[in-house]
Amino acid sequence: MGWNVEYLADHRIVRVTSEGKLGREQFRQLTRDTIAAGRIHATARFLVDHRKMVPDLGAADIFDMPQRMQDLGFGADLRIALVASPDSPKRGDFEFYAVQCGNLGLHFLRLFFDYDAALGWVSRGPG
Repeated sequence: MGWNVEYLADHRIVRVTSEGKLGREQFRQLTRDTIAAGRIHATARFLVDHRKMVPDLGAADIFDMPQRMQDLGFGADLRIALVASPDSPKRGDFEFYAVQCGNLGLHFLRLFFDYDAALGWVSRGPG
């Protein structure tokens, strides 16, 4: 259980790789670690690889997450590519989160089930 945060200089993105079961407090710390790395490296581009992680969150936690992400203070170039396993027992939670972001008009996050597609999207310019 845990995560690794690293800067990929050739793509100018912060990549997070997580594994195991993560609950609310772990997600909060993972987010703090990720945002700190983004600020250190002056980037608002994040590739979050949750293919080996299973979220342990309730619907209310997932519902509130998009607003917390928006409140982080990044500009219009914020991009988050979230990669999940298509076989995840919590695939519905990942999809709910992505839909909730879209419902709120927060188009800085996209859910992917293919790592290379996620890397390509988060590495490109706005749009």
